[in-house]
Amino acid sequence: MTPKLIIVLTALIVCTGCEQAAQKAANKTLDSLNEAAKVDSFSRAKYHESAAEHAQKMADSVITKAMLDTAGMYKAPVKVLKAKMVSEEYSSYRNVYLSFKNVSGKTITAIKFSWYGTNAFNEPAELGNPVENGFGGGFTDHELGAGRISNGTWNIMSSDGKKIKVAWPTEVSFSDGTNWKLNNK
Repeated sequence: MTPKLIIVLTALIVCTGCEQAAQKAANKTLDSLNEAAKVDSFSRAKYHESAAEHAQKMADSVITKAMLDTAGMYKAPVKVLKAKMVSEEYSSYRNVYLSFKNVSGKTITAIKFSWYGTNAFNEPAELGNPVENGFGGGFTDHELGAGRISNGTWNIMSSDGKKIKVAWPTEVSFSDGTNWKLNNK
């Protein structure tokens, strides 16, 4: 064999090998795309949204449940009686109104509250928390006697808040110097 023939045959063998490797890679990519399409079509059929959208909603739900962890609430010295969004008098912004009762036998000197609310589309609303939409909080340092009811409005200036789903006390200070904290064991 001549050296030219050997070079040509070697080039053909290399090209054929490269072409087969490229074809295998293309087939593998196509297989993974087909698998992703199957998963996505299953997700759309079952959940009416893509797999990525469904995964994001599930993650958001877990985060929301973790932030709404109110274990120990039955021991709270304050009970929230009413929680709602109220409109500003001369603007379209909304604030949070709470009515609450001291269910302890002591005088309360301060209360910290948290709340969770949604917009008109039942999505987490902007409620004054720059980190996580849907959540907000406020406090009052007005004295509240045992068994008494009080209320307050917190100016959060929400542009999309429609409904407060839940509000709860997170910390309470008493006139005797003691404190109660949610989830404090």
